[in-house]
Amino acid sequence: MSDISVFMPAIRTHNWLMLYGSLQNSCKKHSFELVMVSPFDLPEDMKHFKNIKLIKDYGAPSRCAQIAALHCEGKLVYHCVDDAIFLPNAIDKAIEQYNEICGKKDVINMRYREGVDYCGQSMPMGYWHAWFHDPLRLPGILPHYKISCHHMLDSEYFKELGGYDCQYEYVNHGLHDLMFRIQADGGKLYDSSVDVTTCDHYINKTVDHGPVADAQDQHDRPKFDALYSQNNIAQKRIYIDLDNWKNCPEVWDRRFKREKGKLPESYKELGYE
Repeated sequence: MSDISVFMPAIRTHNWLMLYGSLQNSCKKHSFELVMVSPFDLPEDMKHFKNIKLIKDYGAPSRCAQIAALHCEGKLVYHCVDDAIFLPNAIDKAIEQYNEICGKKDVINMRYREGVDYCGQSMPMGYWHAWFHDPLRLPGILPHYKISCHHMLDSEYFKELGGYDCQYEYVNHGLHDLMFRIQADGGKLYDSSVDVTTCDHYINKTVDHGPVADAQDQHDRPKFDALYSQNNIAQKRIYIDLDNWKNCPEVWDRRFKREKGKLPESYKELGYE
C-alpha cells in the first residue's frame, strides 16, 4: 500500500511526463501511486514507471474520477487534474500536516494556483469558502462551509461516503457536493500550508475546454442548483451509492465523437492540437 494515491481523469497525454516528474519532486518522503483514467494509452516513455496505473475509459470526467478512486490503493487519496505541475516538497508537507491535525473525516484542501500558461498566483484564503462564490450561496450550502477542488482525504472514508455523485458530467459540482456531505458528517476542511500545484487555465471554450464548459453550464449547474436549493440537503444524503458511476454512459459524446464508427485513440485525434 502506498502512502498516497494521486488520481484523476486524464486526456492530455502530452502533459503526463512533466506531471509525473513534478509529482516525484513533490512527494519525496512518502510512497505514492498515480492513478489515471483515460481513453488514451500511456506514452511509451512512461511505461517503465511501476507506480502508475492507467485504466481505459471513454466516460465523462466524473465517471472517470470515480473509477480512478476505486483503483487507488493508498492510505490517502488526492484528487487532481492532468494540467497540474506539483510544487517541490508540497505533497510531503501536506501529508505531514494531515498526520498532525486530521481525523478520519477531515480533509486537506490542496491549494492550487491557476492561470494561462501557468501564470497564476496564490488564491486569497477567502476563495476556499463556499460563500465567496455567488453561485454557491444556495439554501442548502451553509455559510461556514468550505470548498476544495483538489482534496486529500482518507481512502476508506471516501469510499464509505460513496465518492462523487456522477449525475454531474464534470467533476466540479460533484466534488463540491462531496465536500459539503463531509462537512455535514462532521468533517473539517483544512487549507494546505502551501500551494501544492500550479495549473494551466483554458478560458471559456478555448483549446479543449469546450465540452467541460458546456457540461457545466447546460447540464451540471441546473441539477446542482435544484438539489442545493433545498435546506439541509447535504445532511440528508451524506452517503450515496459508490457504484453510481455505472449509471453514466460509457462514452461521453460531448468530447468523444465517432468518426467513421471509430472513437479517437489519441489526444491528437481530438483535433485540439
